[in-house]
Amino acid sequence: MKNIQSFAILFAVTFLLFSCAANKYLMSDEEISSKGYTLEKWDILKNGTVVARLSSTEWELYRNHLSREISVVTSYSSDDEMKEVLRFVHTKFPNDKIEINEDDGNSFPKN
Repeated sequence: MKNIQSFAILFAVTFLLFSCAANKYLMSDEEISSKGYTLEKWDILKNGTVVARLSSTEWELYRNHLSREISVVTSYSSDDEMKEVLRFVHTKFPNDKIEINEDDGNSFPKN
């Protein structure tokens, strides 16, 4: 009986660890709402201001595995801001590869 309990506890802990690791790049609906993110066509808005744009999509086929990559362009230059946008896009498109690039433009004020 102890073996079954030990196995059950080990399974539960392992499940929690892996499920948390898989979700660390996803935003909950509450986080999206509190941070003010929305997606309108190709534009990513934060509190009504365009902060990034889905610039292109690309299909890749490698070793018989087909995947889609979505490129995002932003004027954000800080890593934290760029990662936050990346997390939002990944939440909207969880099965796609996401990349984000700074466009070094002046499409909106940098904070």
